Amino acid sequence: MHRTTNPKRQELQTPTDVASAGGENQVDAHRRYRIETILWTIGMVIFIASCVVIHFHPRPYPFDLATTHTVQGLHLWPWLNVLLQLPSIYNNPVPSAIELTVLFLWFMVVGLVRYLRKLPAFSWFSAGIFLILTVMGSAGLNVVLDIIIGRPRPDPKVDHIHLYTPLVPFPTYPSGHTEHDIAFYGFLLYLSFSKGVREWRYHWILLLFQIFAVYDIIVIGYSRILEGDHWLTDVLGGYLEGALSLFFFIFLYRLTTAWYVSYRARKQAEKAVLTH
Repeated sequence: MHRTTNPKRQELQTPTDVASAGGENQVDAHRRYRIETILWTIGMVIFIASCVVIHFHPRPYPFDLATTHTVQGLHLWPWLNVLLQLPSIYNNPVPSAIELTVLFLWFMVVGLVRYLRKLPAFSWFSAGIFLILTVMGSAGLNVVLDIIIGRPRPDPKVDHIHLYTPLVPFPTYPSGHTEHDIAFYGFLLYLSFSKGVREWRYHWILLLFQIFAVYDIIVIGYSRILEGDHWLTDVLGGYLEGALSLFFFIFLYRLTTAWYVSYRARKQAEKAVLTH
């Protein structure tokens, strides 16, 4: 994307002692990375502990039942109920797979067009690839954890709740829809707030998407409880799992970007030596 502060239209720059490949201050970035690592480690410990506890106590807790009864007992306007249930509908497997495929192809096509026009294209290709890795990697982990933990789905015949969707015969902790939303929309939000996009002259176009993504991330947990598909603890576990996966893949994305920039700088230096 074109930057107003980058007349050569460079997407990435060679890291220095002062600035990173994305143009961020290195000192601030390293301080932020240390804090993120500490928080990620704490979150991982909490998540592992929660998986063990739920595995040995798969039945819903009193506050799970109370939350579901409260949410399903609210008499909201019909149009508001529809808005609250929408995130569950368009994040079902088929719609979400279509959305992911379309976005991946869009990143690849834009990257290819830029490459053919002799413009920097690496960030487009890497963003598309890491979007797929983030979503599919976290989804695969979620499936494995669901099977290992083995918590049964809420059953209206046993738990005296309403189930507004067909009963899915698949374990329920952590919530897959919630995890997917954090990974999918979280990674897209990360890209939309990156330095290169912020300096794009038309970055304001993305405002509606950013609002929608935040809305979806916030509402998906409520939506899963409202429909009777998950307990509160399932949703909280999905939020935590999604956040841990998201930050892990963002770390890999940053690492790959830094490696590519260093590799490109080394090749350019070798080429300069040969030409002289």
